[in-house]
Amino acid sequence: MRTRPFLIMGVVLLVLLLASPWLLASPASSLSKAVMRFFSKEAAEEGSEKLVKEVGPELLQRVSAKLVRDGGESVVTEASELAAKHGPDVIRALDNAPAPTKIVQALGELPAEEVSAAAARLASGRRGRQLAKTTEEFGAQVLQAEIKHPGVGMELVRVWPDSGAALGRQLSREETLTLGKYLEDLQSVPQEQRAGLFQVIQSDKERFFAWLGRFLEEHPGKTIGSATFLAAFLPNSERILGGAQINFEDSGRPIVVRKPGLIEAPLNKLTDSLAVGVLWLVGGIAAIVTLGIALKLILPTWRSIRR
Repeated sequence: MRTRPFLIMGVVLLVLLLASPWLLASPASSLSKAVMRFFSKEAAEEGSEKLVKEVGPELLQRVSAKLVRDGGESVVTEASELAAKHGPDVIRALDNAPAPTKIVQALGELPAEEVSAAAARLASGRRGRQLAKTTEEFGAQVLQAEIKHPGVGMELVRVWPDSGAALGRQLSREETLTLGKYLEDLQSVPQEQRAGLFQVIQSDKERFFAWLGRFLEEHPGKTIGSATFLAAFLPNSERILGGAQINFEDSGRPIVVRKPGLIEAPLNKLTDSLAVGVLWLVGGIAAIVTLGIALKLILPTWRSIRR
């Protein structure tokens, strides 16, 4: 019974090739043979019908034509090797990419254990096309960031092209998702401010994310991803992470409000008490001086009357 899937696969392949003789005489033949090699390892377990479902002559022809046009037949060979090792998601990823040669290069730079996951992300519709464009611009680090933090990793690299992928490796999933709420907004702020925020996160990650969690609760709907907010936050980041609050005026402008700490609060109370005491002292002195002046003016008159 174990030979039946292989027989079915053989028939399917024969029909596929006979129906599409161009496969044997075009660059697509390399891709088709690569996919055959991949499925020959899985057909006994998953059934050869997966071959027709996953790839067909039109897809192979379209991808091979894109590869030849974009990078030549040598790129077709590289893509074929990747497809033979990691399956049809490689073909679909290249079909989804505007510049497939750069995607072949990026996939080739990844560790072998990451290629299948990266290809699957690249093959996934609209998000995959966005990921492909970003990978073409910033390289394989985008794919690694997206594998570690699906749905957010690409944006990390778009905000911090030189260091976003490294930051992603340091952050937990929860931290990345929290920061991810603002990444789209952060893409539009000046590069200097993005760099400043990166330094704050790097220098004190724990305090930053503790503060960011409180900010989310206290100011729902507000963003840290604006030039106006960062103009207030960055120069005062040490104070803010230490307990000072950011409030928003009616106009939406952020302002930093000093918040007394555990040591500062008693000192403020002591200062207030001293201030009250000083006021009483000054008032008493003023009363005595006033009384003295009054007596000095009244006594001569009183003495003259007595005489």
